[in-house]
Amino acid sequence: MVKKVAIIGGGAAGFFTAINIAMINPDIKITIYEASNHLLAKVLVSGGGRCNVTNAIYDPKELIKNYPRGYDFLEPVFNQFNSKDTQNWFNAYGVKLKTEDDGRIFPESNSSQTIYNCLTHQCKILGISIRLKSRLKQIEFKNQQWELKFKNFDTHADFVVLATGSNLMMYDLLRSIKIPIVDPVPSLFTFNVKQHEFIVLAGISVPNSKVIIKEIPDHEEHGPLLITHWGFSGPAILRLSAWLAIPLAEIDYTFTLIINWNNYDIELLKRQLLIQIKDQPKQKIANWIGHGLPKRLWQKLFIQMGFKEYLNWAELGKKGIDSILKNLTCFEVSIEGKSTFKEEFVTAGGIDLSSVNPFTFAIENHHHLYAVGELLNIDAITGGFNFQAAWSGSYVAAKAISGIAHK
Repeated sequence: MVKKVAIIGGGAAGFFTAINIAMINPDIKITIYEASNHLLAKVLVSGGGRCNVTNAIYDPKELIKNYPRGYDFLEPVFNQFNSKDTQNWFNAYGVKLKTEDDGRIFPESNSSQTIYNCLTHQCKILGISIRLKSRLKQIEFKNQQWELKFKNFDTHADFVVLATGSNLMMYDLLRSIKIPIVDPVPSLFTFNVKQHEFIVLAGISVPNSKVIIKEIPDHEEHGPLLITHWGFSGPAILRLSAWLAIPLAEIDYTFTLIINWNNYDIELLKRQLLIQIKDQPKQKIANWIGHGLPKRLWQKLFIQMGFKEYLNWAELGKKGIDSILKNLTCFEVSIEGKSTFKEEFVTAGGIDLSSVNPFTFAIENHHHLYAVGELLNIDAITGGFNFQAAWSGSYVAAKAISGIAHK
């Protein structure tokens, strides 16, 4: 008898699971059920429309360091299918990839459409069925099969793979069949500034910032920081939001951001200022370039410190030195709220990993029920790591399902 697999969700994880099942065991009948009218939505918007497929970190022990939640769970998963395997997979099916200086990997075409076309084409040639506008409303294991009730029809399957991404309705549905859920909170978001005085500098970035949250001082991030029309973004901010997703939700996203604009060593910077005073006493401080910041940002900070345009180094004094040190190394900004990072919404939370087998992605105590992708309590910082967790988990689940269905 032909086995039937129902994939619930038409995103990256759902497609990759379906394709790999069909490649390993072509006798299985596979259908992808997508609630919306759009397939692979996150693939299309990822990386600004370029699709950050994965990252050039191959060692599982190093790779898991990019996951605030799920890192222990993922190590055995990445031992089975890592980022190098992902590259090999896409290369084998006609997608040429390139590695950028920061380790992010994109299609050479610089278009997410390339990944979309690859996945949808493989589904077509493998005979995988796709049904759009198919929202799952009820799931029940009965008579050795899963009975699935959708909005407009009912069906059944021998195996079910849940790949819906973060979905509040799905969480409620899963709780109804006693699958434990960790309450979701946003991850990977930008910070909104209360009374944003730096809005005139929107678009300016610094490459080497250090950022800390005053109320949660035990974690810091380094790297590029971007001033936006609503506040602050860039890799350093996004990583901070990911690692501190849960405590930031607990304080309702109202906190003080502390910025060290160029990751200065405060003692070295102080010595640099004293040398300026000694060697360039008549030079105007406004014209100083030793800070290493964009000119407009320095000018804004200069005004923020209350200095006059004509002030020179000889006139600075101890209070002036302290003011520069504070504003360059410990600049405080009141944050009130968050914004989604572009359209790439990521959450912390989902199916509790204690109920998922990392060697099969089967959900414990539920016969032939699997979960992959962002529906699980796994999330990562930016850089292709969220997709990598999806590819790896989907491959492992596909291999397990194919093996069982073959028996």
